[in-house]
Amino acid sequence: MQITNVEISQYHVCPSTARHSASVCMTLADRMVTLFCSLELPEEISPLARTQAFVGDAMRQLRRMPEFRSGKDQLYLDDQVLPAVA
Repeated sequence: MQITNVEISQYHVCPSTARHSASVCMTLADRMVTLFCSLELPEEISPLARTQAFVGDAMRQLRRMPEFRSGKDQLYLDDQVLPAVA
């Protein structure tokens, strides 16, 4: 199943723990899914690497959902739908 759009919002970093948190909203053909992602990343990580890490964690979470875990539907993401980085 193709992911047609990705949005990252509510980004926050805790300097004392190096924990980066954000909500990742993924739009699929028949639904929208919002996932909470919390990652330990270097504080000085580049915006592109941070975006890729959040999208990767959201994909990991999606693949664990029952509707995708069975392998009946395959998830795929085009590079063109990655959100713009700032």
